[in-house]
Amino acid sequence: MNPKISSELKAFLESGVSVVVGTRDMGLVPEIVRAWGPVVSADRRSISLCVAQAASARTLDNLSTIGRISVVFTLPTNVQSVQLKGRWIETTEADAAALAAVERHLEAFASLNERIGMPRRVVETFWKRELETSPVLVRVRFVPEQIFNQTPGPDAGSRL
Repeated sequence: MNPKISSELKAFLESGVSVVVGTRDMGLVPEIVRAWGPVVSADRRSISLCVAQAASARTLDNLSTIGRISVVFTLPTNVQSVQLKGRWIETTEADAAALAAVERHLEAFASLNERIGMPRRVVETFWKRELETSPVLVRVRFVPEQIFNQTPGPDAGSRL
């Protein structure tokens, strides 16, 4: 059975973390893309997040053909990182709830970055530029099968 996400991990995943999705194609060529608005399901067995559709074309193709996903969540303030590896379930249009999660996440991400000296306008400019090239967001949902500590240090790579 897939691991159930703890309350503590849920709070971390839904905070102002940097979120990067990794996939691969049939030739083992990797692809990464930034994601926004992570939300852990009520049963704590799946996670949804949003990616920019056009910028994520290869990622979305990899998911539909391979079905495997790796997502790294990193706090910008202390580089605490968690990696979840799992199985893609579906890609859908981003509904109002998903877009609201993206807005909450962007706000939390900007606030955390302000604490380490990055002005909010830099984060907002980054976000706006990403949307200029790919204004449509889609929601990706996956089931984590393995959870790893990826915080730099002696325990990096250990299972959580």
